[in-house]
Amino acid sequence: MGAALRDDYRGWLAPSGTYPVAVPDFEEPWDSPELAPAPRAPQIVRVRPTGFESAREIGEHVRVGTPVIMDLTEMADPDAKRLIDFASGLTFGTRGAIERIARRVFLLAPPEVEVLVVDNASDESGFYNQS
Repeated sequence: MGAALRDDYRGWLAPSGTYPVAVPDFEEPWDSPELAPAPRAPQIVRVRPTGFESAREIGEHVRVGTPVIMDLTEMADPDAKRLIDFASGLTFGTRGAIERIARRVFLLAPPEVEVLVVDNASDESGFYNQS
């Protein structure tokens, strides 16, 4: 086996032609638990579309597994209904879920995200019912 090729910038050069693949002889920093990157915090994307042209952006986020809050308060009624139909088909096709959060605001959740809906408060003290 031939000698490994060195590069001052990254440490190793990718071989070309018939050279063997260079294998580094050092431990990668992420193999060490104390240097491992912190886990990424989950993201939720909020989209406030003004027209149906935002459907593609919404679809791409849901397709890669990112939950989307879709706020339709600035859309005209016909376009909003059209986007809700699109979002319903999108979540059905990806086996996700769609939940209404508020008037004209929806959560589109991919299948990896579990959505828990609490309709009534379980607290009997009356805290949530203060008129």
